[in-house]
Amino acid sequence: MSDTNRGGAQLNKSATGTSDHSLPGHASPSSRGAALPFSTATGGFANLRQAALAAEAEQRAQKRQGHEADDPYAGLSPKERRIARRAARRLRGTFEDYPHLLAIKPREGYVFRSDYYDVDGSAACVLGFFHDEAARDDFGAFWGINRIPANLGDGVSVVVFEQVRRMGEKWIDDRISTSDRIGKLEQGEQNASGTASTRRKAEKVSSDIDIATAEIQDGASYLHVHNRLLVKAPTLTALEEAVDRIKRLYIDRFGTVSVAAYPGEQRQELSALTRANDKKRGRGQHFTSVEYAGSHSLVTNGLNDPSGEYVGSMLGDVNTSAVLFDVNAYERHVVVADSSLNTVLGRAHVPDMWGSKISQSAMLNNGRVVHLVLDGADLDKLGPKFSALTASLNMSSGDINMFEMFGDREEELSIFPAHLDKIVLMAEQAYETTDDDRSIIRGSLKETLTQFYIDKGMWSRNAKTNRSRLRLVDLDHRHVPRLQDLVSYFDTKYRELSMRAARDDEALHAYNVLRLVFTDLLDNNGDLFNTHTNDAIDGVFEARRVVYDFSKLLRRGHGIAMAQLVNTVGFAVDNLSLGDTVIIHGTEHIADRVKGYIHTQFERLFARGGRVAYLYNDVEKMLADASFNRFERADWTVLGPMGDKTVADYQKHLAQDIPPDLERLVTTKNRNLAYLRRGVTNVVFSLDLALGMNPARAAHRERIERERRLQAPAAAATSGRRPTAAVPSPEPIRQPVMRPRTLPGAVGTRPAPIDPPTRLARTR
Repeated sequence: MSDTNRGGAQLNKSATGTSDHSLPGHASPSSRGAALPFSTATGGFANLRQAALAAEAEQRAQKRQGHEADDPYAGLSPKERRIARRAARRLRGTFEDYPHLLAIKPREGYVFRSDYYDVDGSAACVLGFFHDEAARDDFGAFWGINRIPANLGDGVSVVVFEQVRRMGEKWIDDRISTSDRIGKLEQGEQNASGTASTRRKAEKVSSDIDIATAEIQDGASYLHVHNRLLVKAPTLTALEEAVDRIKRLYIDRFGTVSVAAYPGEQRQELSALTRANDKKRGRGQHFTSVEYAGSHSLVTNGLNDPSGEYVGSMLGDVNTSAVLFDVNAYERHVVVADSSLNTVLGRAHVPDMWGSKISQSAMLNNGRVVHLVLDGADLDKLGPKFSALTASLNMSSGDINMFEMFGDREEELSIFPAHLDKIVLMAEQAYETTDDDRSIIRGSLKETLTQFYIDKGMWSRNAKTNRSRLRLVDLDHRHVPRLQDLVSYFDTKYRELSMRAARDDEALHAYNVLRLVFTDLLDNNGDLFNTHTNDAIDGVFEARRVVYDFSKLLRRGHGIAMAQLVNTVGFAVDNLSLGDTVIIHGTEHIADRVKGYIHTQFERLFARGGRVAYLYNDVEKMLADASFNRFERADWTVLGPMGDKTVADYQKHLAQDIPPDLERLVTTKNRNLAYLRRGVTNVVFSLDLALGMNPARAAHRERIERERRLQAPAAAATSGRRPTAAVPSPEPIRQPVMRPRTLPGAVGTRPAPIDPPTRLARTR
């Protein structure tokens, strides 16, 4: 009988005799379907199981949602998950994910010997520091820098490890009290039975304790220090030589400090390099913070300009870092002096190399450059040719009429007297005047020139009120008078004075001198001074770089070269403005008599924001010319090696002394040395200028290309392919640039396209 029937029978047999249908609250059959007995398959236990399963599923869903919220790969496909996990694994830093780390990771492992170890075909060792406790040190103010050895040979590297631990106050108090007690006992024993050596050692220890106690009471800290040297060399022989040199260096620098390796402990020493001090072998050294202050290795960082270019590496310091120098960072003028020659570039003067570097830096910063070459510098061999940007003028051709004036029409009243001074100065280069006749000759020449220009309709008496009658600038070059027109004026005036009854001997002498001087210029140098200005000279104003070469004129005569320089310099700098630069190669060749005029032209250039670079091929001549170049006020100077007397003169002109170490360094016989002074910065470095070209590398590239062309047919035949004809690479697209007209006397021809590797500065 089922449970239902048994229940029904029990109800029927109840005491009241009533059935379950008659009980109060009895549900009808239609409403009893949801309340099934627990024993049925769809009864109460099944409902509980379903509810538990539903709750468990809901918990799993909530847990899954929580995991997805924390999962960084949520929403990614399986492939994307694999890529993301691989990237995360690389971030955790395994060697397999970093090929460049595998390249420097030791491939053969470490092989440890008694007092060194082998690694990657090299030999290395860890050295400890040992100090004689009985010695009195008396180290210098910054003794720590002497721990860094130098000049150990090629391929030898040294790393100084220094670990410092500050001891606590309790440790210090305990040790001081113990040291006092032991020190007193030791002192008593030494006084009773000690030797001179042991008594001295005891006194040294007692003195150190007293000094340390006083410094600690004054606020100093007490430090526990461990030092190690890690030396690595390409071979065992090189390592032994390096260690021996380090030991000798320490004897010379300290005397009481030595280094040595712990025998048979190289593996432990290497693994303990970065461990705590109490885990290292040896007691180490103890310092008060006052004494340890001298341990700091104060080294200069050289020159690291934000926009600097590499010009060499430092000399004479522990830090031999690269010198990054912003050559274009100056406002007014710079000075370079060096007597060294560069044999790789055809015995070029080192200052001329600096001139090329200054020029390139100025052009890269959108500036124009004018080169006044007096020492034969060939700029095409000192850097890129910049053919499309350069106008080269050989001043032996006489392309500028000495009687023509240049400038703005508004400035005619100031242009004319400056022009007269120029011609007077040119005449004085051909005739050496004396103090007695200089004034009369100058006055007579200016008087004649004024009348000459009035007769030609270019000038007028009382010019200020007759401005409309002036015709000085912007004239056709053919309308400007020449030297042959002026010579007749001197002849006429001389004959007139000589036939007067009351002669003025001084005036007659002056006009006789002027007649002879200008006649000589006309007869012997008419190709330079009796010419019309060439029309093509106007193209100079369009060029980014202009080269005026006076070198051949110096062979013709120094006075003639100076006269042509005076005739040219005003025209050369007249069109320069802010950021533009004039570079004088071989400034020592400029005569003293013309420096005043050139200085006046440069002062006008400075007022417009222009700049000047004075290049000397001799340091002593630069110092002798200090009144002209004002090197002590230069934005920066670069000097080559100097002698003892030259250094003394240099300090005298500077009105200050330079440090003894620097003085010793700049007098070193090193042909590749450069001494840079900029403000308070003094850097000595080994010169290595990058000028955009290297003949050795160019020849090497040519040889490689030639071998490649020769080997191409053989390689094609070996592979069974037909040899292909060499096809020239397509011409690169070039931006249009402003091209100057062809100039007379230009050195060589300028091809229309610019050199592909040349990077042009943007034109204004």
